[in-house]
Amino acid sequence: MERRIKIGDVWYVREEQPIEEIEMNVIPFDGRVFETDLYCFEATRLYDDECFPYKGCDINVTDKRAKPWKEELLDNPTWFIGVLENNPESMDEAREMLCEQGIAEFRAFVRDLINVGWVNKNLENDNN
Repeated sequence: MERRIKIGDVWYVREEQPIEEIEMNVIPFDGRVFETDLYCFEATRLYDDECFPYKGCDINVTDKRAKPWKEELLDNPTWFIGVLENNPESMDEAREMLCEQGIAEFRAFVRDLINVGWVNKNLENDNN
């Protein structure tokens, strides 16, 4: 690349623009995925500045029943437990989002998250 250009009778020299420093706050995380023909459930658990995991997790649900696939991010552990325990308020929304097979798969995934300590089934004792 030419470093100078002549405009009229005047030569100009290209100046390099300094690259801006980008301040990054990269957050480590853990993930768990359960995928079937109908859905993909992906849980993410973030870590704090001292590298301890935050309580709870988010679940990204990908509905693969029709293209384009639909994704929804869920972040309410009370709702997770409500679906697991067949709570009527939680189930109304669950039935809008998932088919009956998907609800069964979601419940299995929530049970797994409880077993590994990512979701607390006793939410009244959880200080999220």
